[in-house]
Parts: sequence; C-alpha cells; structure tokens
Amino acid sequence: MMANSLLVVDIGKTNLKITVLAADGSTGFQRTQSNCVCADGIYPSYDVEAIWDWLVTTIGDVATDHPVCHICVAAHGAAAALIHPDMDEGTNGLVLPVLDYEWGGVREFDEEYDQLRPEFSESYSPALPAGLNLGRQLYWQSRHFPEEFLSAKYILTYAQYWSWRLCGVVASEVSALGSHTDLWAPKENTFSTLVDRCDWREKFAPVRRAWMSLGNVLPSVAKVIGLASDCQVLTGVHDSNASHARFLELARDARPVVVSTGTWVVAMHSSGDLSQLNQHRDMLANVDVTGAPITCARYMGGREYAEICTRLGCEPGGECSTHDLQSVIDDRAFALPDFSGGSGPFGGRRAEIVGEPKSGLALANLYAALMIDLELELLDASGPVVIDGSFSQNELLCALLASLRPGCRISRLSGSDGVAQGCLLLAHWNADQHCIRETIQCEQIKLEGLCAYRDEWRQRCEKDSEDRNA
Repeated sequence: MMANSLLVVDIGKTNLKITVLAADGSTGFQRTQSNCVCADGIYPSYDVEAIWDWLVTTIGDVATDHPVCHICVAAHGAAAALIHPDMDEGTNGLVLPVLDYEWGGVREFDEEYDQLRPEFSESYSPALPAGLNLGRQLYWQSRHFPEEFLSAKYILTYAQYWSWRLCGVVASEVSALGSHTDLWAPKENTFSTLVDRCDWREKFAPVRRAWMSLGNVLPSVAKVIGLASDCQVLTGVHDSNASHARFLELARDARPVVVSTGTWVVAMHSSGDLSQLNQHRDMLANVDVTGAPITCARYMGGREYAEICTRLGCEPGGECSTHDLQSVIDDRAFALPDFSGGSGPFGGRRAEIVGEPKSGLALANLYAALMIDLELELLDASGPVVIDGSFSQNELLCALLASLRPGCRISRLSGSDGVAQGCLLLAHWNADQHCIRETIQCEQIKLEGLCAYRDEWRQRCEKDSEDRNA
C-alpha cells in the first residue's frame, strides 16, 4: 500500500494511461487502454463516455489498494469541450461532441478564419493542418452550430474538462491554452486578439496554475469510484508540458532540451530564440506551466514510425541490430517525409520509400533519429538533451541520435512515464525538494557513412520540398 499516492490520468491521442505514484516517484500501479475516435456522429469526435467508463472502472480498481490523495490529469492538445455545467448531474456536460483534431472538415470556413487569426509574431502558432489549431475548430463549431455554441457557458481545454468531470470546478490553464491554439499570446501571457475578435473571452473559465487544487472529488464521483471524499483534483496540464515541468527548478540556461515522444515528438528548448522560429517548418512556441514561452519543433513521430513499419511489413515493437542499420546505410535506402499528412518540417511533402531496405525497422529508426536531429538543429540546441516518452525505451534509436550529435550529451529517461513524473512534481510544487527521475546517458554506436547518409537524406528532403514550393 502506498501512502499519499498521486493518481495520474494521461489522456493521449492514441492511448489512455492511469498511473499511481508514491511521493518518491515509485510506480505502484499502471494500466493502459487504446483511445478511439467516434466516426458516426455529427463529426468525428472523442468517445468521452467510453473514456469516462474506463476511468471509473480503473480508478475503482486502484482505490481498493492505494489511498489516493491527489489526482492530476494530463491530456493532448488541440481539443476543447463546450460545456454547460448546469446540465443534469451525471451527464457529460457537453453541448457538442469534442472534435477530433485530425478531421479536415473544420477547414470549411478557412477564408473567414484566416482573416481573424493572429499573426505568427503574436501567437507563435503556425497555420497547421486539419484542426490542429484549436481556434479553427472553435470557429467552425461557432459557424456550423451557432445555437449550441452560444448555449455553452464555458470552453474548457481537454485536461481541464476531465478535471471538471472529477471535481465540478471549471478552470483554464496556460500550457493547454498556449499549445498552438491561436488563442494565446505567449509574450504577453494573455489571450490573443482572436479571442476578442470572436467575443469568446467570457466563455473561458478563470486561469488557474496547473499545480493548484481545484477542489475535492465530487461526492457522487467519490462514492461510485471508491475514492476518499477529501481526495483533491489539480487543475491539470498539457501532456508535453508535464514532461518539461520536471526541469523547471533548474536555471533556464541549465535546463536540457526535452524531446517528448509519443504520437507526437516535440523538442522543447527553454532558452531558444522566439525570433528564429520558422512557422513553415512546424516550429512554434508552447507555454510552460509558469506561463513562459518555450521554443519548439515537432513532427508526428510515433505515427510516422508506425506508418513506415506498416508500409514495410514489420512490427514497430520488434528489434533490429547495428548490422541492420549499417545495411540500410550501405544500400542507400531512405524513408522520406511526410508520413503524417501535413505535419513536421517537411509537412505536405509526398512520403516515399527509396530503395529496398533489408530491415524496415532499421529504416524507421534511422528516419526517427534523423528527424529529431534536424529538429534540434532548427532550434539551435547545442546543450544537453533528454529523451522522454515511448522513444526513450528504444535504446538503439537513442544511440543513433547520440551518434548523429557527438557534441551533445544525449540522455534518456529511465522510464517512459515522464508525463506522470511531471504531474508528481506539480502535486509537490511547493515542496522543498522534488524527485527527478534519473536519466541514462546514450552511448554512441559506430556506423560507417552515417553523416554522409544524413546529408543525402536532408538534400533529398529539401530539394523535393523546394521543388514543390517553387
């Protein structure tokens, strides 16, 4: 039994995860479940009732063995719930379904929306595909369903929606508002001009810090799940920013670049230069939990890795060797972006496999390492780097990155639970000492011709992108 446990609800785009952590960072429980999109409604949306049922069941299993005292929700970005909290108790509060950000139908009113959205120099949100700019989703909903949109009392970013379901208190939070939404002005640390142009400001709940307690779990929820009535629910956080938060107690110039990996790979540089961000290469400014801007470069890493494996008939969870990597390099086989349909530094380029690699998994690993290496270069990141999330458990990929960047110290988190560890720091934000999980240094591997392979890969990517934009 773990005293004073924190329960972390991690709602990712691909998977759901519940983790229970003790104050020292040790894991007492973890369970995952795939996350699906409902395609048969008025538009593709997240199945919030299926998620809720899974949360209730899983937390109920936890509560019998672990006295949970705090709950922190972390969730992916580019999602929001339009709610009316006065609806009958026990309902989900939604006046419209929570829209899936990969649905392209929100581009219907682009001509109007693009006249309203802020300049990049204000929001540091690039114009992204489909509904990846949350403001574009909201505008589409307001135009397509005006009555329902007007009836909504609050717009809640996704993590804060789940916090509200648990405790009944509404809040907004800066790391979610500042995640390429068009809704936030990072340098001014306030809502962007889009919010006032659309007259949405009053629909956003008061901004609360991610580490603040919103209140106790609702009595009805506590009774059903089996939680103590004094279990507190924190405001919650954007998932990549939870990973990054673990290093905020370090001086800004001493913080490593955090490469958060999962469905998305996001390189986050606290000391980066906002003026050097190139919106056409999927570079942007996120906002950390304190409200400070972070320069970021990203691509849909987990999704692209899996897609390359699918095209080449191999399992993403399989194993490959240094010999497999060398054979791909020697044969000059290449995976060329973009395998995500519009994201990343070469977003919109036609994806292709060049040559016939003997190992599809080796090619997928090379591609992932080359993309992360490029992101770090775009961010002018010359200092230490920490890899977090699913890719941190891929030792060969991490070693590849270390080999591509011999002048940098590349480390990986000892576990793949950086989001949960970040939430633990939030739960103990005002404590004198924080538990930071140890990192493992990534050792270089010797591969003949790796640098020349990287140069040719970049030349192929850049040339084809230039030809497409000519």
